[in-house]
Amino acid sequence: MKDAMSTVLMLAIVAGSMAFGWRTALADGHAATATSDLKNINGDTIGMANLQQTAHGVLVHIKVSDLPPGKKGVHFHAKAHCAADTGFKSSHGHHGEEDGAHGLLNPAGPGKGDLGNIFVGTDGVGEMEVFKTGATLDGGDLPLLDADGTAIVIHAEADDHISQPIGGAGARIVCGLIDAG
Repeated sequence: MKDAMSTVLMLAIVAGSMAFGWRTALADGHAATATSDLKNINGDTIGMANLQQTAHGVLVHIKVSDLPPGKKGVHFHAKAHCAADTGFKSSHGHHGEEDGAHGLLNPAGPGKGDLGNIFVGTDGVGEMEVFKTGATLDGGDLPLLDADGTAIVIHAEADDHISQPIGGAGARIVCGLIDAG
């Protein structure tokens, strides 16, 4: 019971720090949290992503509004660059992904950029929380906050978790730069 209470308390602290946008560092100086303002193709901020480093990966919480309803593929992209005039293609391909490795259902996957789908309701609001095992904000082999940064991209369609190279997710409709702040 004591371990369960400790876990609940730790989760409450993490959730509180994410909700208030606190930016903290781990004992070794690496970033413990990061955020991303998510913008549509018109440059309007329509949501936010909060990222929390853990001992075994990164917890990602995304909330958006003003999107068409349905499932939308979400990925980490290789460059922290969200030029609307390129349809957000300036963010390049998926973060750290090797050819043929895309997809949560792919025997060669999942790729390091695969996050799954966000579900957007008829009110235009979507929210998701996903844990990306093995990911790091900074430090490690392929950090999200590396020299050229990383973007979070939401696509127009659902990710089918296996089609190459992007799961059939279609056009990029939302992009945000991950920032340690």
